Amino acid sequence: MVSKVGIIANPASGKDIRRLVGYASIMDNNEKTSQLRRIIMGVDAIGIDEILVMPDYYGLGERAVDGIGREKLNARFSVLDMPISYTSGDSTRAAALMGEQDVGCIVTLGGDGTNRDVAKKSGDIPLVPVSTGTNNVFPAMVEATTAGIAAGITARKLLDDQDVIKIQKRLAVINDGREIDMALIDVVVLNQLFTGARAIWELSEIRQIICTRAEPINLGMTAIGGNIHPIGPDDAQGMYLRLGNGHLKVKAAVLPGVVQEVGIQEWKLLEPGDEVMVNHKPSVIALDGERELTVKDTDEVKIRLQLDGPPVVDIEKTVRAAAEQGFFRN
Repeated sequence: MVSKVGIIANPASGKDIRRLVGYASIMDNNEKTSQLRRIIMGVDAIGIDEILVMPDYYGLGERAVDGIGREKLNARFSVLDMPISYTSGDSTRAAALMGEQDVGCIVTLGGDGTNRDVAKKSGDIPLVPVSTGTNNVFPAMVEATTAGIAAGITARKLLDDQDVIKIQKRLAVINDGREIDMALIDVVVLNQLFTGARAIWELSEIRQIICTRAEPINLGMTAIGGNIHPIGPDDAQGMYLRLGNGHLKVKAAVLPGVVQEVGIQEWKLLEPGDEVMVNHKPSVIALDGERELTVKDTDEVKIRLQLDGPPVVDIEKTVRAAAEQGFFRN
């Protein structure tokens, strides 16, 4: 059977307005190309037959391979045949095409938003998320070579998936009984009428937060809940918070280098299947840190915690298990 790894790299990640209002670093496309080159080399070293890359306006994949030299790769390298819309929809379309071509693993190079776009159509294909965005929770900060090695091991099915691949939680956005969108990490309800700039940075605008994770070591909206009651990716629960003047105040790192005190009116844990109504209308909903949806007065929108998100490869466990089974020995 032909083994294939897909790579979806977002050239726009890590460049939003939060670099002006916080102290986040900037990852330019030259650095992304360098990371992508190392991912490809890691994948190729495992003996994968084919590597497929999403096309993009900067040509990250082609630049990465040109820097390696196509003749040095054992795997066949190709760019997906698809039009570029210069929007987040490119990542979603690429994930769908990779599924049609029986890709065994997808490496994502981007932030929470990129992974959300991919997860909409990646189905049961395992993801190896590598971080390049801002305030990332879903993708890991990891050496790109190691991520490529883990992706290759996964695509070749060298290990028992149950030990190294975990199904993630997600938040389904439901309007009038129909799912219209989703988030992997958090849904934030904002006191606004228009989406405007996609990134969130003004806490005074936030009314409700629903999240799958709440970890004090992360940045962003989930850090607020994490400093109340930590919830990790392997915990079944989620969390709901209603912000405002209340008896509880929490300090949290809401942006890189920015620690603020946040007032909490209400918070509670969510179990799988629990739903939260969006009770502030009209409003704007941000999904995984980016404003996406507007809610009208007549809309009946609720957010449901579900355990049917994308499968994600544990990079460290995968490489360690392969080493313990002697895969890297001659």
